[in-house]
Amino acid sequence: MVDFDFTEEQEIYRRTLREFLEKRLMPESKKIFEKKDISENVWRAVADFGLTGLLLPEEYGGSNSDFVSFVVAIEELSRADYSGLVSTAVLLSNTEGAIVARHGNELLKEELLPKITKGEAILGLGSTEPGCGTDFTAVQTRVERRGEEYVVNGEKQCISLTRETRKFGGGHLVTGKTTPELGHRGMSLVYVPIDSKGVESSEFDTLGPLIGRIRYEDVRVPVHYLVGEENGGVYLVQESFVITRIPVAASLLGPLGRILRDGIEYVKQRKAFGYPIGKFQGIQFQLAEHYSRWEANRWLVYRAAWMVDEAMKKGRFDPFQLALAASEAKLLSSMDSLRAVNDIAMWYGAMGITTEVDVHFALRGLIGAAIAEGTVEAQKIVIGNVLLGKECSSTRFGD
Repeated sequence: MVDFDFTEEQEIYRRTLREFLEKRLMPESKKIFEKKDISENVWRAVADFGLTGLLLPEEYGGSNSDFVSFVVAIEELSRADYSGLVSTAVLLSNTEGAIVARHGNELLKEELLPKITKGEAILGLGSTEPGCGTDFTAVQTRVERRGEEYVVNGEKQCISLTRETRKFGGGHLVTGKTTPELGHRGMSLVYVPIDSKGVESSEFDTLGPLIGRIRYEDVRVPVHYLVGEENGGVYLVQESFVITRIPVAASLLGPLGRILRDGIEYVKQRKAFGYPIGKFQGIQFQLAEHYSRWEANRWLVYRAAWMVDEAMKKGRFDPFQLALAASEAKLLSSMDSLRAVNDIAMWYGAMGITTEVDVHFALRGLIGAAIAEGTVEAQKIVIGNVLLGKECSSTRFGD
């Protein structure tokens, strides 16, 4: 039989975490959104609770959590985090940190991972450039080996955690060509601290969570900052996308669940023509559809998370099966959440477009999360490629 229950430990963890976040993060999150700046006391509390090292090995201060529990944490974080900044920093520090833990040099792991678990470093991914996004292998950034160093030159755009890494420390795993003549097979992945000489970063003015640009000009990093094998970066980024898309999908469902429940209470109280507007079928039909899709998408997300655990523990599921599950979860969570938040905003009438109603936080955040780690179209490409195979692939997926 299929068991759709969380374990007792996971349920206790969810309740304990929700209580903590409602006390320490939720009251501060609107201020964080307005200033677009994570306060030091909030980040310290998040790190002390253990959220920054959930996926990292115990020998580096992490908790080596199962992936389902990690996704529980991201769903709860995104529910409480109106800004989207804290949940993004926790999410990427864990997933990119896990890539370093699995494939990084021991010197890099000893230097970086304990700082992440203590909240003294934040880690992001620098793959998108002005000329490439979904086709992440088309990067123009160069990573050249010179003696015992790699020299990085290039520009990244629409990158998360630029301000946060400057404030709290850390940097990004940066994609670049080490052997350009090999095309996508000549791409590598290196860790570049944000405070390295030759790094310049700035932020875009956004409707939701911050994104920025980073310029690298003759930035030198030691050779042990290479993650994985030289020219093997494409496979690590694909792995990163799989384990990151699942919690990103969960981060769409956390705020949607919150505004659905707020909306339910509102339509039971708001009256029109002498009746609560929740009595009208137009509202009821929308609610029924969006709540059902939210519930279905949650199980799609947690099924994908369970598959990652099974792959790690028992060797079940190949990379294509995991990629398919992750993209299915990300695709439907993105599409359905954006549709739902638009309808819910309309329940409030003109107030739905004001900042007096919390639905605007979800709308701004969900747009960004729907794009993060691959747009709706990118997920469709992955799903189509997995189902049809290499002979019908329009990309280099799986090559």
